Amino acid sequence: MNKVTDHDENDDVVVIEQRDKKTYIYIAIAGVLGLALGGLVGSSLTANQWQEAYQKLETQYQSAHRDKEQMASRVEDELATVHSQVQDKLDMALVDAKAEHEKQMLSLQAQVQELEKVNLSLEEQVSAQKKQIADANNQNTKLNHQADVQATLLERSRELFQRELKVKQQLEALQKERDLLEPKLPKLKEECDLFLDGTSWDVKSDSCDKQDEANSRLSQIDQMIRVHQMDLEQIKSLSEQIGL
Repeated sequence: MNKVTDHDENDDVVVIEQRDKKTYIYIAIAGVLGLALGGLVGSSLTANQWQEAYQKLETQYQSAHRDKEQMASRVEDELATVHSQVQDKLDMALVDAKAEHEKQMLSLQAQVQELEKVNLSLEEQVSAQKKQIADANNQNTKLNHQADVQATLLERSRELFQRELKVKQQLEALQKERDLLEPKLPKLKEECDLFLDGTSWDVKSDSCDKQDEANSRLSQIDQMIRVHQMDLEQIKSLSEQIGL
């Protein structure tokens, strides 16, 4: 009886062990199937998520590309605007610089013309001053010559005056001597005639000699008077020539 019982228990153990093994197999198969199904489901979900992510990335890429193109267009427009503004400013700066340069050139030309006028005026002043100096030198030379002439004339005038005074004094003395001598000639002639006739014993023997001496002296006085008169005429002519 006990053997039968033990045998039955052993059979139960074997059955249980077999069931346990099958259970493990089923569980393993179920696990594999679960994994497979989970993988498929996961794969399906992952594919959907990847596609959504790709589309999202594609959309973002397209948006970024459009933004990039728009930004590039805006940058080009801004660059064109900046270039145009810079070109306009550069053109305005060139126009202003050209106008300023022309203004400076006109100012310099005006200064040059003014300096040329001043230089011409200075040259004219220098020329006028040189002429004044030359005229002054000529005038000084003339004045010196005139002074020399006047000094010479003064000396000549003094000499002429002294000579004229001396000639006049000599002429006056000769005229006085003639005036004294001439009235004596008739008496001396009468005495000489009486002596020659022998009609008077009062007449001295030298009466004729005295008459000859008187006539000779009178002739000499007349000659000297004529010479002195000629000297006075010459002095007068010289005085008129030198403006006296």
